[in-house]
Amino acid sequence: MAERVLLRYQVLLVLLMVGLSFGINKIFLQKGKVFSPDRLKININTADINTLIKVPYIKEKTATKIIKLREENGGFTNLNQLKNLRYYKKFKYFLKVE
Repeated sequence: MAERVLLRYQVLLVLLMVGLSFGINKIFLQKGKVFSPDRLKININTADINTLIKVPYIKEKTATKIIKLREENGGFTNLNQLKNLRYYKKFKYFLKVE
């Protein structure tokens, strides 16, 4: 039993060393923001209702409110303009303003 655990740790160590030798860590640290979380965020000034519904904690009613607010105000300048919406504190991490 102890030999299996030791073997698993050895395999993990070898995989880690191989990954580091190929420079996998450099991929995540590139200045080109290849894996930047901001690339995954939805722009609330251009998103349609179907895109907004895909965001966690945003359902059709909230998406409709966001679009209505956007049309009334001529677009958003920051996310705090949505703070009165339900679940704002949860879904704000998936959105951006550009």
